[in-house]
Amino acid sequence: METQKYFKSDGKHEYRIRILSSIVIVEIIAILLFQFWPAPQESDSPRQIDFSEDAIALEDIVQTEQQNRPPSPPKPQVPIPEPTDEIIEEDIIELDNLNISEYSDSLSVAVVGSDGDEDEPVSSPQVRPQVVHIVEPTVPDAAQKANIKAEIWVTLLVDTNGRVEEATINEIILYDQQSGEKRTVQGINYGLTESTINAALQWQFRPARNNGDPVKAYSRQVFTYGF
Repeated sequence: METQKYFKSDGKHEYRIRILSSIVIVEIIAILLFQFWPAPQESDSPRQIDFSEDAIALEDIVQTEQQNRPPSPPKPQVPIPEPTDEIIEEDIIELDNLNISEYSDSLSVAVVGSDGDEDEPVSSPQVRPQVVHIVEPTVPDAAQKANIKAEIWVTLLVDTNGRVEEATINEIILYDQQSGEKRTVQGINYGLTESTINAALQWQFRPARNNGDPVKAYSRQVFTYGF
């Protein structure tokens, strides 16, 4: 019995020695590998840099300061056309003795605006009368409330001084408020003919000329209401 126990004890001792020996051998091999492992060879000659490419020249940066903004150029002047009309001094037309209510509101209204001379008007002068001063008629309140749309055509007799000697209403065109259709009427209310005559007598013209001389002549004008 004692011989067997010794035998077992001796076997365990040998096994432990073998393990320790193996560990020592592995450590020795690892040390030898680190010690004698070949190091990478480095080139003794320094690396040359290729300067064959064009060198980039850096200019000195000049610091600039922003100056005040220059003033904008002046706007071009639009040429003012020189008027060619002759300046006619406007005479005050006296209408104190004129009673418009005596005339009917029809196509045959004619009013004498100034004293005419004995010269006969020329029907087709070489140069017709040319308007230089217009007076717009006053629209009565009744016509504005009724929303009247109409055209009143007036024939003006212009004397040799360019003043209206006579004004005659020869056509009245009335427009329908809904359909817009127009029709010629014999008369119109709301005081529109009286207002038209008052304005027409205050117009000023450059007189008509025939053979270079001023002559009497007719001029047909239209007065519109509600447009």
